[in-house]
Amino acid sequence: MPATTAELVSLLDLEEIEVGLFRGRHPQTMLQRTFGGQVLAQALIAAYRTVPTERICHSLNAYFLRPGRNDSPIIYDVEVTRDGGSFSSRRVLARQSGQVLFTLSASFHVLEDGLTHSDPVPSDVTAPEDCPRLADVMNQRFGVQSRLWREWDALDVRYAGDTSHEPKLTGRQHSAAMRVWLKTADPLPDDIRLHQAITAYASDITLLGVSTVPHEVVFLSPQVQAASLDHAMWFHRALRADEWMLYDQISPSASHALGFSVGRLMQHDHLVASCSQEGLIRVVS
Repeated sequence: MPATTAELVSLLDLEEIEVGLFRGRHPQTMLQRTFGGQVLAQALIAAYRTVPTERICHSLNAYFLRPGRNDSPIIYDVEVTRDGGSFSSRRVLARQSGQVLFTLSASFHVLEDGLTHSDPVPSDVTAPEDCPRLADVMNQRFGVQSRLWREWDALDVRYAGDTSHEPKLTGRQHSAAMRVWLKTADPLPDDIRLHQAITAYASDITLLGVSTVPHEVVFLSPQVQAASLDHAMWFHRALRADEWMLYDQISPSASHALGFSVGRLMQHDHLVASCSQEGLIRVVS
């Protein structure tokens, strides 16, 4: 995966083949299949390339249909569904070797004034500067499995606790919860579209793993066959992916080899984005 923030930004610079058709490339990676967050972020950028500049994404819904390969580019085909007075809708099909592997529906909105309120950042969370790096925590807990977390060196991800080691985390009745702080390792250009895309990329790193927190299995290990199946996201406010965001995540349910997780992304004492995901968490004997 991208080793630096600059490489991550470059990964999201899609090649336009023709109107509404874009090509996305892959970074060098140890992963056997394309990281879902990469496809999500590239698809959002592809949709943005067809939307009027004053319209900003406020929601997206995506389905992962097939695993992507890292030896072939992904083609993003953008359908201009609707351009209304203040909203635009886009549908994106991601194809590889002639097969659809991913679909995205996204809605964009002209920013306007309106009613405003927000949940605050939890008061009991440890500051990011005082939290260990997530990769170091994974190394301490699981040893060799932590090498996979080095795939995301373009990001600075800090571990702020989970319910496997802190059962009373957040004081709420959740058996599966985890908090991390995250941001890019280096500053980014002032482009809200890029910041949203990188936030979408980062949102896929830990969310499904929260559904395994209460169980004696190691996520991203041969013990678990894991794959994202869908991903929904809502952008509530302007955000910066190069400044600390608290990713407050819970998994309300896991059943029938499926895990369901919900996450809140918080910055400067405001909720800036929310997401949810269901994925396969099949225990392999």
